[in-house]
Amino acid sequence: MSARRARFYGVRVTMGQEVTMAVMMEERIRAANLPVRSLCVLPGLRGVIVVEAESPHVVQQAAYGLKHVRGLMRGSMDFSELERLIAPRPVIEMLQVGDVVEITGGPFVGMRGRVVEIDRSKGELRIEITEAAYPLPVTISAEYVRPVREGG
Repeated sequence: MSARRARFYGVRVTMGQEVTMAVMMEERIRAANLPVRSLCVLPGLRGVIVVEAESPHVVQQAAYGLKHVRGLMRGSMDFSELERLIAPRPVIEMLQVGDVVEITGGPFVGMRGRVVEIDRSKGELRIEITEAAYPLPVTISAEYVRPVREGG
């Protein structure tokens, strides 16, 4: 590959066909020895395959004529735009005292509560279950909660 810097291009595909089309594009890239550095199917980007290549013409060659390909997105993407989809921030960084969360694991699964205290060093939250008849404070790992709304 030359010294030119590769860019990221989006290939629009039918939703649900991202992985299948990425595999078909990979086979075509290998067969034609196209200068593509990477193919990526991101869970937060439905209906799009991200291709790292030097020019959109290479991406067009890799995707042209495949059944579920709907076309190329205009322009290229910066890595900073993709970074938030590749490495999302941990839930505990987004939470604040007073936020309402839903518990997604453990004995209180499905219940909602209000964040009372955050221990970022341990990765734990102290939550007051709002659906209980009386205030029920529990300490739970931040991995087992999903933010519902901020404040209260």
